[in-house]
Amino acid sequence: MRKFILWFVFLAVLTAQSLHAQDFLVKGKVISHEDNEPLIGVSVLQEGSTNGIVTDIYGNYTLEIKGTAKATLIFSYIGMQSQKHEVNARTGTLNVVLESDAELIDEVVVVAYGTRKKGTIAGSVATVKAEKMENVPAAGFDQSLQGQTPGLQVISNSGEPSKAAVFQIRGTNSINSGTSPLFILDGVPISSSDFNTISPGDIESISVLKDASSTSIYGARAANGVVVITTKRGLSIDKAKVTLRAQYGISQLASDDKWMLMDTPERIRFEQEIGIDKGKDYELLSRTNVNWLNEVFNDSAPLQSYELSVNRATDRLNYYVSGGFFDQEGIAQSSNFRRFNMRANAEVKASNWLKVGTSTMTTYEEVQQAEEGAMALYTPIAGSRFMLPYWNPYNEDGSLASENNGTWTGTGQNPIEWMANNPVQYKKYKLLSTVFADITPVKNLTIHTQFGVDYTHSTAFMQSFPSYIINNESGSAGRSSSDILSLSETTTANYRWALNDNHSFNFMLGQEAVNYQSTGFQAIAVGQAHDMLTTLSSGTRATSWVDNNSSYYYLSFFFRGEYNFKDLYYAEAAVRTDASSRFGKQNRWGGFWSLGFMWNIKNEAFLKDVKWLSGAQIALSTGTSGNSEIPNYDHLALVSGGPNYLGQAGIYPMQSGNSTLGWEQTWTNNVGLRLSFINRIGLDVDFYHKKTTNILMLVPQSYALTGEKNRWENIGAMVNRGVEISANADIIRTKDFTWNVSANVSYNKNKLVELYNGVTEYVQSTTGLKFVVGHPVHEFFLNRYAGVNPANGDALWYTKDGELTTEFREEDKVMTGKTFDSPWAGGFGTSLAWKGLSLSAQFSWMANRWVMNNDRFFEESNGLYSSYNQSKRLLYDRWKKPGDVTDIPRYGVVAQLDDRFLENASFLRLKNLTLAYVLPQAWFKKSNFFSSARIYLQGQNLLTFTGFKGLDPEVASNIYRAQYPASRQFTLGVEVSF
Repeated sequence: MRKFILWFVFLAVLTAQSLHAQDFLVKGKVISHEDNEPLIGVSVLQEGSTNGIVTDIYGNYTLEIKGTAKATLIFSYIGMQSQKHEVNARTGTLNVVLESDAELIDEVVVVAYGTRKKGTIAGSVATVKAEKMENVPAAGFDQSLQGQTPGLQVISNSGEPSKAAVFQIRGTNSINSGTSPLFILDGVPISSSDFNTISPGDIESISVLKDASSTSIYGARAANGVVVITTKRGLSIDKAKVTLRAQYGISQLASDDKWMLMDTPERIRFEQEIGIDKGKDYELLSRTNVNWLNEVFNDSAPLQSYELSVNRATDRLNYYVSGGFFDQEGIAQSSNFRRFNMRANAEVKASNWLKVGTSTMTTYEEVQQAEEGAMALYTPIAGSRFMLPYWNPYNEDGSLASENNGTWTGTGQNPIEWMANNPVQYKKYKLLSTVFADITPVKNLTIHTQFGVDYTHSTAFMQSFPSYIINNESGSAGRSSSDILSLSETTTANYRWALNDNHSFNFMLGQEAVNYQSTGFQAIAVGQAHDMLTTLSSGTRATSWVDNNSSYYYLSFFFRGEYNFKDLYYAEAAVRTDASSRFGKQNRWGGFWSLGFMWNIKNEAFLKDVKWLSGAQIALSTGTSGNSEIPNYDHLALVSGGPNYLGQAGIYPMQSGNSTLGWEQTWTNNVGLRLSFINRIGLDVDFYHKKTTNILMLVPQSYALTGEKNRWENIGAMVNRGVEISANADIIRTKDFTWNVSANVSYNKNKLVELYNGVTEYVQSTTGLKFVVGHPVHEFFLNRYAGVNPANGDALWYTKDGELTTEFREEDKVMTGKTFDSPWAGGFGTSLAWKGLSLSAQFSWMANRWVMNNDRFFEESNGLYSSYNQSKRLLYDRWKKPGDVTDIPRYGVVAQLDDRFLENASFLRLKNLTLAYVLPQAWFKKSNFFSSARIYLQGQNLLTFTGFKGLDPEVASNIYRAQYPASRQFTLGVEVSF
């Protein structure tokens, strides 16, 4: 009996062990909670092992579990909440529904020299993700940032396809030195002029660093904020993902309802009223009625864009490769932009201690630009305002009306013919490449070293054909070429250390160097005799030859320390020292620092159980950063060649220099509050105070001292104070329908608090501006227009004491309280999604921004330029008889540049409207080729609401003059993945 029992126990244990060690299969399907569509590439991993698989195109998986009777499977996917499920031999089929995790999507934020988890940052950092940029119908990503984040003002400034927007973060910090942020692309500083070389579809995210805690680590160049651009990397999926994007559309004037110039009947009537009708055959002239706006600007300029990308990531290899073609015809005559670009980003984990990689971009561009900004008859944009409506630029057969055969009857040149006979073509070749290595010699220590090369070769070719009659059978040709090479090197050592579960530390020590070199030349030759031989070598003599060389260097060392206590208190500190070749030896080095603290109040015991409050943080920061944006050699005393003494070349003292010149410095303080409610509503508020000292300014001086009118000095101070508010909310978030709204607003107050040598005010001649201590730095200084005397039609002005006068005098100018820096700016948007259908809209706005409308001065000249076309207002609204109440005097009282032409350029613009449809995944189940498809319609700059009388209220300077206006785009796009 005992033997029987022992054998029974032995067999039972053996059977149990056999059952415990049996293999089994688990299969199933993984779908999304939001749309019930299958998820491709979900990682299914057996916990505690390397046994795993990813879901296929239909969301299916089959995983074999070996050597155990039960296991735990981990399901993970980017942007989704991970799940764990226990399985055993009886499980068989396990279907999983993954829910999105908005916090996880935004978890990683790119900051200076690395990344941080969202919610652990003491500084003020805003992030714009790829979906906001990748499908925007523009050459560069800059247009898509307008109105997206508080504190960042983006002004298009020109509708010319190749021109970059103007950026400003938290106001103006300098007088004559640079006010643009520092732009960093994959760790390498770039210029805003290179924005159009970057395909928006290649960008993963853009981080805007605004306060000292986030920017001071960049030290020397961060006084105006930092914009960090990160390009895409591979996604972890079972096979390479191929994506094709294609767009086609048209461009037209964004605002054409502001055109106020006379048509032919109005022009004839005006000429007869003012008495310039002698000798004119109005019966003949009345047969022609040309709207020059329509002749110069195209209402259906084509635009097309194509991008192809391939990406994948494994545990050892990560790559993203793309190529693209973009072609946009400008809405103005003789302007277009064409780009070919390629990108290759790759990372290889060579061993457990070494990772190497590269980010490389190459671009080729062809550009033709329409001349803007000059009030010249022969340039189409300005000429369209001067040309009379009975001057037709084309003959009846469609050919150009020409001075050559006498078919052009207008004054001066036909601007369209002039551009056709004086073409200028630009070409640009760009290579930007970085290679890096991450070395982990010991646990928690990472040494990152990166080398960057930024090379640009640009050429221009100008021609003026000899057959054009005004050239007197003598053509001209010009060529220019420039090469810019910027080399950068960055090395950082990063060490992470944790003490128990309560304290964690992160220390970074770094060094950086930048070497910038540029060289170029320009030559012009004249005397060419044939249109087909209008080249430099075909000329008979050179009339101009110029060459230039320039360089600068930076050398920097920096340190940053971070501390985290229980995810409750975060502190960070940074110091940096920089040397710039733009300053003399005694002031070459500058030191910068920052301190930041963040209290995660939500993690306090008294708030942990408050369900409606999802997050609450208070952040404080203070610190300094620098500015050295001046010409490369202006601190040196230099001589120059060029003068001719009796046929012998000579030299002369060009500048006296300033060996004591040093860093301009900005001290920034920031207080931030970040709140989120019920996991649906977010609210961020920031208050800041910035003071800039040792301002780099061109200080005027007597010619008698050095023969120069000014020189660079460190003078004075200015202050910027402001508040930024941003909010977003998921109003509705259900299985099939979501509705999100977002908005942001910022306010900045600028004040000049000190000038130079005890001077409290300084007039900027010919600009309408004046520097005055106690006022904004860009406040207008003008005569105040008082209107028209109804009795006699005389123009009236106010004296500086507020009395009426009929005399326009310089001494009556006053500070107007109006500035072209917009104190108020922001944006708002909404998006709705139902199953695969989505609709989104984004608005941007600026308020209380003033611009001198120089175009209107010419159009309402009241006698100065009456031989050219004028505004309808001179016909209908000018004073004609006693008792008329108007703002335009009687004819002959000519216009003056007073505040009558100072206009409010505030605007509200519907920046983007997109309607998209994602085809159901079920449609692709029978295909082994397609994995997803999306089609969309979008409009850019669809609506503009403004009181500004020019064609475009977006002006980056204080004067609006013959500007290339913004365009409105309509595009149809498709995105297909394989």
